[in-house]
Amino acid sequence: MSVSAKRSRHRFLMGLCIFAGVLLILGAAALGWLWGELARYEANTPESSVRRYLERVRDGQWDAIYEESGFQPTAIADREDYIAWLQRTYEELPEDYALVRVSGSGEQTYALMTADREISRLELSSAPEGSKYSWQVRTQVKTIPPVEVSAPAFVTVSADGLQLGEEYCTGQQSAPGYEQLPEGVEAPQWLSYRVEGFLAPPQLSVQGPEGMNCTVTPLEEKGESLTAAVSVIPTEEKSEEYWALAEQAAKTYAAFITSDAERNQLNQYLLPGTPFYQAMQEFYNGWYIEHTGYAYENLVREEITVAGEGAFSASLSFDYLIYQGYKEYRYPSSYRLDFIQTNQGWKLVQLTTR
Repeated sequence: MSVSAKRSRHRFLMGLCIFAGVLLILGAAALGWLWGELARYEANTPESSVRRYLERVRDGQWDAIYEESGFQPTAIADREDYIAWLQRTYEELPEDYALVRVSGSGEQTYALMTADREISRLELSSAPEGSKYSWQVRTQVKTIPPVEVSAPAFVTVSADGLQLGEEYCTGQQSAPGYEQLPEGVEAPQWLSYRVEGFLAPPQLSVQGPEGMNCTVTPLEEKGESLTAAVSVIPTEEKSEEYWALAEQAAKTYAAFITSDAERNQLNQYLLPGTPFYQAMQEFYNGWYIEHTGYAYENLVREEITVAGEGAFSASLSFDYLIYQGYKEYRYPSSYRLDFIQTNQGWKLVQLTTR
Protein backbone atom coordinates (compact mmCIF):
# COMPACT_ATOMS: atom_id res chain seq x y z
CA MET A 1 0.00 0.00 0.00
CA SER A 2 1.37 3.37 -0.97
CA VAL A 3 2.15 6.09 1.51
CA SER A 4 -0.70 8.21 0.09
CA ALA A 5 -3.22 5.43 0.58
CA LYS A 6 -2.09 4.92 4.15
CA ARG A 7 -2.55 8.62 4.90
CA SER A 8 -6.04 8.62 3.41
CA ARG A 9 -7.02 5.61 5.46
CA HIS A 10 -5.67 7.22 8.62
CA ARG A 11 -7.60 10.39 7.98
CA PHE A 12 -10.76 8.38 7.36
CA LEU A 13 -10.39 6.45 10.61
CA MET A 14 -9.63 9.66 12.50
CA GLY A 15 -12.74 11.30 11.06
CA LEU A 16 -14.81 8.25 11.84
CA CYS A 17 -13.62 8.32 15.44
CA ILE A 18 -14.38 12.02 15.71
CA PHE A 19 -17.83 11.48 14.22
CA ALA A 20 -18.52 8.58 16.57
CA GLY A 21 -17.32 10.68 19.52
CA VAL A 22 -19.60 13.55 18.51
CA LEU A 23 -22.54 11.13 18.20
CA LEU A 24 -21.70 9.69 21.58
CA ILE A 25 -21.55 13.13 23.16
CA LEU A 26 -24.81 14.17 21.49
CA GLY A 27 -26.46 10.92 22.55
CA ALA A 28 -25.30 11.33 26.12
CA ALA A 29 -26.51 14.92 26.15
CA ALA A 30 -29.85 13.90 24.70
CA LEU A 31 -30.15 11.08 27.22
CA GLY A 32 -29.27 13.45 30.06
CA TRP A 33 -31.81 15.98 28.84
CA LEU A 34 -34.45 13.29 28.52
CA TRP A 35 -33.62 11.96 32.00
CA GLY A 36 -33.91 15.46 33.44
CA GLU A 37 -37.23 16.04 31.69
CA LEU A 38 -38.55 12.76 32.98
CA ALA A 39 -37.41 13.64 36.50
CA ARG A 40 -39.03 17.06 36.23
CA TYR A 41 -42.21 15.50 34.91
CA GLU A 42 -42.27 12.96 37.70
CA ALA A 43 -41.63 15.66 40.30
CA ASN A 44 -44.54 17.70 38.98
CA THR A 45 -47.24 15.07 38.72
CA PRO A 46 -50.15 15.57 41.14
CA GLU A 47 -49.23 12.34 42.94
CA SER A 48 -45.62 13.45 43.44
CA SER A 49 -46.79 16.83 44.67
CA VAL A 50 -49.03 15.16 47.23
CA ARG A 51 -46.24 12.85 48.39
CA ARG A 52 -43.96 15.86 48.80
CA TYR A 53 -46.65 17.63 50.83
CA LEU A 54 -47.11 14.60 53.09
CA GLU A 55 -43.36 14.41 53.67
CA ARG A 56 -43.52 17.96 54.96
CA VAL A 57 -46.38 16.89 57.20
CA ARG A 58 -44.31 14.00 58.57
CA ASP A 59 -41.42 16.39 59.19
CA GLY A 60 -43.70 18.78 61.08
CA GLN A 61 -43.08 21.76 58.80
CA TRP A 62 -46.28 23.40 60.04
CA ASP A 63 -45.19 27.00 59.59
CA ALA A 64 -44.26 26.44 55.94
CA ILE A 65 -47.45 24.48 55.32
CA TYR A 66 -49.51 27.26 56.89
CA GLU A 67 -47.89 29.93 54.72
CA GLU A 68 -48.97 28.08 51.60
CA SER A 69 -52.38 27.01 52.88
CA GLY A 70 -54.34 30.09 51.93
CA PHE A 71 -56.15 29.80 55.27
CA GLN A 72 -57.81 33.04 56.38
CA PRO A 73 -57.81 33.45 60.20
CA THR A 74 -61.08 34.54 61.80
CA ALA A 75 -62.38 35.26 65.28
CA ILE A 76 -63.58 31.64 65.30
CA ALA A 77 -60.40 29.93 64.08
CA ASP A 78 -56.95 31.51 64.00
CA ARG A 79 -53.52 30.33 62.90
CA GLU A 80 -52.93 28.23 66.02
CA ASP A 81 -56.35 26.59 65.63
CA TYR A 82 -55.57 25.71 62.01
CA ILE A 83 -52.19 24.16 62.81
CA ALA A 84 -53.68 22.23 65.74
CA TRP A 85 -56.39 20.93 63.41
CA LEU A 86 -53.77 19.80 60.87
CA GLN A 87 -51.84 18.00 63.59
CA ARG A 88 -54.99 16.15 64.69
CA THR A 89 -55.87 15.30 61.11
CA TYR A 90 -52.48 13.75 60.39
CA GLU A 91 -51.76 12.44 63.88
CA GLU A 92 -51.71 8.83 62.65
CA LEU A 93 -50.56 9.19 59.06
CA PRO A 94 -49.83 5.65 57.83
CA GLU A 95 -46.98 4.61 55.56
CA ASP A 96 -49.41 2.92 53.19
CA TYR A 97 -52.18 5.02 51.76
CA ALA A 98 -54.09 5.51 48.53
CA LEU A 99 -54.89 8.65 46.59
CA VAL A 100 -58.28 8.74 44.92
CA ARG A 101 -59.03 11.57 42.56
CA VAL A 102 -62.50 12.88 43.33
CA SER A 103 -62.79 16.04 41.24
CA GLY A 104 -61.12 18.59 39.06
CA SER A 105 -59.38 19.25 35.78
CA GLY A 106 -57.52 22.51 36.31
CA GLU A 107 -57.75 22.41 40.09
CA GLN A 108 -57.88 18.87 41.42
CA THR A 109 -59.01 17.23 44.64
CA TYR A 110 -57.71 13.92 45.96
CA ALA A 111 -59.01 11.83 48.84
CA LEU A 112 -56.24 10.49 51.06
CA MET A 113 -57.44 7.01 52.02
CA THR A 114 -56.43 4.06 54.12
CA ALA A 115 -58.03 0.65 53.84
CA ASP A 116 -60.94 1.63 56.09
CA ARG A 117 -61.25 5.41 56.24
CA GLU A 118 -60.67 8.76 54.61
CA ILE A 119 -57.98 10.79 56.32
CA SER A 120 -58.37 14.07 54.46
CA ARG A 121 -58.97 15.72 51.13
CA LEU A 122 -56.13 17.47 49.36
CA GLU A 123 -56.64 20.34 46.94
CA LEU A 124 -54.14 20.92 44.12
CA SER A 125 -53.95 24.24 42.33
CA SER A 126 -51.43 25.81 39.96
CA ALA A 127 -48.33 26.92 41.80
CA PRO A 128 -47.57 30.65 41.85
CA GLU A 129 -45.23 32.05 39.21
CA GLY A 130 -41.59 31.41 39.99
CA SER A 131 -42.20 28.15 41.84
CA LYS A 132 -40.00 25.18 40.91
CA TYR A 133 -43.04 22.92 40.97
CA SER A 134 -46.26 22.96 38.97
CA TRP A 135 -48.70 22.21 41.80
CA GLN A 136 -49.41 23.69 45.19
CA VAL A 137 -51.08 21.35 47.70
CA ARG A 138 -53.24 22.23 50.66
CA THR A 139 -55.51 20.24 52.95
CA GLN A 140 -59.18 20.96 52.42
CA VAL A 141 -60.47 22.57 55.62
CA LYS A 142 -63.22 20.62 57.34
CA THR A 143 -65.06 22.48 60.07
CA ILE A 144 -67.24 20.86 62.70
CA PRO A 145 -71.04 21.20 62.47
CA PRO A 146 -72.51 24.54 63.60
CA VAL A 147 -72.59 25.04 67.36
CA GLU A 148 -75.98 26.06 68.78
CA VAL A 149 -76.45 27.23 72.38
CA SER A 150 -79.63 28.24 74.19
CA ALA A 151 -79.34 30.34 77.34
CA PRO A 152 -81.28 32.74 79.57
CA ALA A 153 -81.10 36.27 78.22
CA PHE A 154 -79.48 37.61 81.40
CA VAL A 155 -76.25 35.55 81.11
CA THR A 156 -73.19 35.95 78.89
CA VAL A 157 -72.06 32.94 76.86
CA SER A 158 -68.54 32.51 75.43
CA ALA A 159 -67.07 29.86 73.15
CA ASP A 160 -63.29 29.42 73.34
CA GLY A 161 -63.16 32.88 74.92
CA LEU A 162 -65.24 34.49 72.16
CA GLN A 163 -68.22 36.29 73.67
CA LEU A 164 -71.39 35.47 71.76
CA GLY A 165 -73.10 38.75 71.01
CA GLU A 166 -75.87 39.92 68.72
CA GLU A 167 -74.04 38.83 65.57
CA TYR A 168 -74.37 35.20 66.66
CA CYS A 169 -77.91 35.43 68.06
CA THR A 170 -80.47 33.67 65.87
CA GLY A 171 -83.59 34.14 67.92
CA GLN A 172 -85.34 35.02 71.15
CA GLN A 173 -88.12 32.96 72.67
CA SER A 174 -89.91 32.23 75.91
CA ALA A 175 -87.99 30.05 78.34
CA PRO A 176 -88.97 26.37 78.35
CA GLY A 177 -92.11 25.91 80.45
CA TYR A 178 -93.24 29.53 80.00
CA GLU A 179 -94.54 29.43 76.43
CA GLN A 180 -98.25 29.76 77.30
CA LEU A 181 -98.62 32.56 79.82
CA PRO A 182 -101.83 34.60 80.02
CA GLU A 183 -101.98 38.10 78.58
CA GLY A 184 -100.24 40.66 80.73
CA VAL A 185 -97.71 38.22 82.20
CA GLU A 186 -94.28 38.60 80.64
CA ALA A 187 -92.37 35.38 80.05
CA PRO A 188 -88.67 35.09 80.87
CA GLN A 189 -86.65 35.15 77.66
CA TRP A 190 -84.03 32.81 76.30
CA LEU A 191 -81.64 33.52 73.45
CA SER A 192 -80.44 31.10 70.80
CA TYR A 193 -76.90 31.38 69.43
CA ARG A 194 -75.39 29.74 66.36
CA VAL A 195 -71.69 29.80 65.48
CA GLU A 196 -70.12 28.24 62.39
CA GLY A 197 -66.48 27.71 61.48
CA PHE A 198 -64.95 25.96 64.50
CA LEU A 199 -62.26 23.41 63.67
CA ALA A 200 -62.81 21.57 66.96
CA PRO A 201 -65.61 21.54 69.57
CA PRO A 202 -65.21 24.78 71.54
CA GLN A 203 -65.00 25.18 75.29
CA LEU A 204 -68.24 26.86 76.39
CA SER A 205 -68.37 29.11 79.44
CA VAL A 206 -71.12 31.19 81.04
CA GLN A 207 -71.10 34.27 83.23
CA GLY A 208 -74.23 35.02 85.25
CA PRO A 209 -75.29 37.35 88.07
CA GLU A 210 -73.13 37.41 91.17
CA GLY A 211 -73.77 34.52 93.50
CA MET A 212 -75.39 32.33 90.85
CA ASN A 213 -73.63 29.28 89.46
CA CYS A 214 -73.89 28.67 85.73
CA THR A 215 -73.46 25.33 84.01
CA VAL A 216 -73.63 24.26 80.38
CA THR A 217 -74.43 20.81 79.09
CA PRO A 218 -71.83 18.99 76.97
CA LEU A 219 -72.19 19.50 73.23
CA GLU A 220 -74.20 16.74 71.61
CA GLU A 221 -75.19 16.03 68.03
CA LYS A 222 -78.73 17.02 67.18
CA GLY A 223 -79.62 16.90 63.51
CA GLU A 224 -76.86 18.71 61.66
CA SER A 225 -75.68 20.76 64.63
CA LEU A 226 -73.90 20.43 67.96
CA THR A 227 -76.18 21.74 70.70
CA ALA A 228 -75.84 22.78 74.33
CA ALA A 229 -78.05 24.46 76.92
CA VAL A 230 -77.21 26.70 79.85
CA SER A 231 -78.56 26.27 83.37
CA VAL A 232 -78.39 28.93 86.10
CA ILE A 233 -78.57 27.85 89.73
CA PRO A 234 -79.92 30.41 92.23
CA THR A 235 -78.03 31.57 95.28
CA GLU A 236 -78.09 29.33 98.33
CA GLU A 237 -80.45 31.67 100.16
CA LYS A 238 -82.90 31.83 97.26
CA SER A 239 -82.64 28.10 96.66
CA GLU A 240 -84.02 27.32 100.12
CA GLU A 241 -86.93 29.69 99.57
CA TYR A 242 -87.69 28.18 96.16
CA TRP A 243 -87.42 24.59 97.36
CA ALA A 244 -89.82 25.17 100.23
CA LEU A 245 -92.42 26.61 97.84
CA ALA A 246 -91.94 23.86 95.24
CA GLU A 247 -92.19 21.06 97.79
CA GLN A 248 -95.38 22.40 99.29
CA ALA A 249 -96.98 22.96 95.87
CA ALA A 250 -96.02 19.46 94.69
CA LYS A 251 -97.40 17.82 97.83
CA THR A 252 -100.65 19.80 97.56
CA TYR A 253 -101.01 18.72 93.92
CA ALA A 254 -100.52 15.04 94.83
CA ALA A 255 -103.03 15.36 97.66
CA PHE A 256 -105.56 17.07 95.39
CA ILE A 257 -105.42 14.21 92.88
CA THR A 258 -106.47 11.76 95.64
CA SER A 259 -109.10 14.10 97.13
CA ASP A 260 -106.93 14.80 100.18
CA ALA A 261 -106.72 18.53 99.37
CA GLU A 262 -109.40 20.94 98.22
CA ARG A 263 -109.30 22.67 94.83
CA ASN A 264 -108.95 26.08 96.47
CA GLN A 265 -105.91 24.81 98.39
CA LEU A 266 -104.23 23.94 95.09
CA ASN A 267 -105.44 27.10 93.35
CA GLN A 268 -103.59 29.33 95.80
CA TYR A 269 -100.36 28.16 94.13
CA LEU A 270 -101.55 28.38 90.52
CA LEU A 271 -101.33 31.17 87.95
CA PRO A 272 -104.82 31.72 86.51
CA GLY A 273 -105.13 31.75 82.74
CA THR A 274 -102.65 29.00 81.95
CA PRO A 275 -103.52 25.64 80.34
CA PHE A 276 -102.45 23.89 83.54
CA TYR A 277 -104.73 26.09 85.64
CA GLN A 278 -107.66 25.33 83.34
CA ALA A 279 -106.92 21.60 83.43
CA MET A 280 -106.97 21.62 87.23
CA GLN A 281 -110.33 23.40 87.28
CA GLU A 282 -111.79 20.72 85.06
CA PHE A 283 -110.14 17.78 86.79
CA TYR A 284 -112.50 15.46 88.68
CA ASN A 285 -110.88 13.74 91.66
CA GLY A 286 -113.98 12.12 93.11
CA TRP A 287 -113.09 8.86 91.38
CA TYR A 288 -110.34 7.97 93.84
CA ILE A 289 -110.89 5.08 96.27
CA GLU A 290 -111.93 5.76 99.81
CA HIS A 291 -108.93 5.71 102.14
CA THR A 292 -108.02 6.53 105.69
CA GLY A 293 -104.80 8.49 105.34
CA TYR A 294 -101.89 9.62 103.20
CA ALA A 295 -98.20 10.49 103.65
CA TYR A 296 -94.99 11.47 101.84
CA GLU A 297 -91.65 9.68 102.00
CA ASN A 298 -88.23 9.77 100.35
CA LEU A 299 -88.35 13.36 99.15
CA VAL A 300 -85.45 14.08 96.78
CA ARG A 301 -84.48 17.54 95.61
CA GLU A 302 -83.15 16.91 92.12
CA GLU A 303 -82.56 20.23 90.35
CA ILE A 304 -83.45 23.88 90.72
CA THR A 305 -82.68 26.51 88.09
CA VAL A 306 -83.43 30.13 87.33
CA ALA A 307 -85.28 30.57 84.04
CA GLY A 308 -85.06 34.36 84.13
CA GLU A 309 -85.50 37.30 86.42
CA GLY A 310 -88.50 36.39 88.54
CA ALA A 311 -88.80 32.79 87.32
CA PHE A 312 -87.47 29.46 88.53
CA SER A 313 -87.99 25.75 87.88
CA ALA A 314 -87.66 22.89 90.36
CA SER A 315 -87.51 19.14 89.79
CA LEU A 316 -88.19 16.81 92.70
CA SER A 317 -89.52 13.37 93.54
CA PHE A 318 -91.08 11.55 96.49
CA ASP A 319 -93.17 8.52 97.33
CA TYR A 320 -96.84 9.35 97.87
CA LEU A 321 -98.48 6.86 100.24
CA ILE A 322 -102.19 6.08 100.54
CA TYR A 323 -103.53 4.03 103.50
CA GLN A 324 -106.71 2.01 103.29
CA GLY A 325 -107.08 0.36 106.64
CA TYR A 326 -104.03 -1.88 107.03
CA LYS A 327 -103.21 -1.65 103.30
CA GLU A 328 -100.56 0.72 101.98
CA TYR A 329 -100.40 1.96 98.37
CA ARG A 330 -97.12 3.55 97.33
CA TYR A 331 -96.95 5.86 94.29
CA PRO A 332 -93.52 7.06 93.15
CA SER A 333 -94.05 10.67 92.04
CA SER A 334 -91.67 12.86 90.04
CA TYR A 335 -92.47 16.44 89.04
CA ARG A 336 -91.05 19.52 87.38
CA LEU A 337 -92.62 22.79 88.58
CA ASP A 338 -92.23 26.15 86.79
CA PHE A 339 -92.89 29.29 88.87
CA ILE A 340 -93.11 32.97 87.99
CA GLN A 341 -93.14 36.07 90.18
CA THR A 342 -96.36 38.14 89.96
CA ASN A 343 -97.93 41.00 91.88
CA GLN A 344 -99.67 38.30 93.93
CA GLY A 345 -96.40 36.51 94.71
CA TRP A 346 -94.94 33.33 93.25
CA LYS A 347 -97.38 31.40 91.08
CA LEU A 348 -97.08 27.96 89.48
CA VAL A 349 -97.24 28.16 85.68
CA GLN A 350 -97.28 24.43 85.09
CA LEU A 351 -96.48 21.13 86.74
CA THR A 352 -95.15 18.36 84.55
CA THR A 353 -95.22 14.72 85.62
CA ARG A 354 -92.02 12.94 84.66
